[in-house]
Amino acid sequence: MSGNDRYSAISTINHWITALLVVVMLTLGFAASFAPSEVVEEYVIAIHISLGFFVFLFVVWRLIFRLYEGFPENIGKSALERRAAYIVHRAILAFLVLLIITGPMYLFTEGECMDVFGWFSVCIPLGSFSIIHEPIEWIHVNAGLYILPALLVLHLIGAIRHYAVRGQQETPADM
Repeated sequence: MSGNDRYSAISTINHWITALLVVVMLTLGFAASFAPSEVVEEYVIAIHISLGFFVFLFVVWRLIFRLYEGFPENIGKSALERRAAYIVHRAILAFLVLLIITGPMYLFTEGECMDVFGWFSVCIPLGSFSIIHEPIEWIHVNAGLYILPALLVLHLIGAIRHYAVRGQQETPADM
């Protein structure tokens, strides 16, 4: 990205693919949390875990690409708006990374493998670290059910503010 003043086409595609994956993963996470029975919960979690393998790969790709390309300048009329955008964008990315780390760790620290749609399994023998299983589970569940959705709501409010309230405004993708 020359001058670090706009998002590239690849960054825009990465953003929307990530948005779709995050919505699907959050939906599966919430569905599992509110499942009417343990059988339904286990089925939904199996899909969440399987899809999570591919989300892991994509988020790692996105993180590497974002670090390589850098972040464009945040837009906004006030310093507060620019600072809020700065914090929210980076917090979303940080929590995505946290979730893709704690998800597999949640399984591996219990001695389980990550079964990917029955096609293959990924196993890292971390059962000896079972002492951290409960904290990892707590972090994954609470970050996924509460913190990430709150950050996404802030992100949407910012987008609505830029597009709907103020009318069409330039974004880093438009510059």
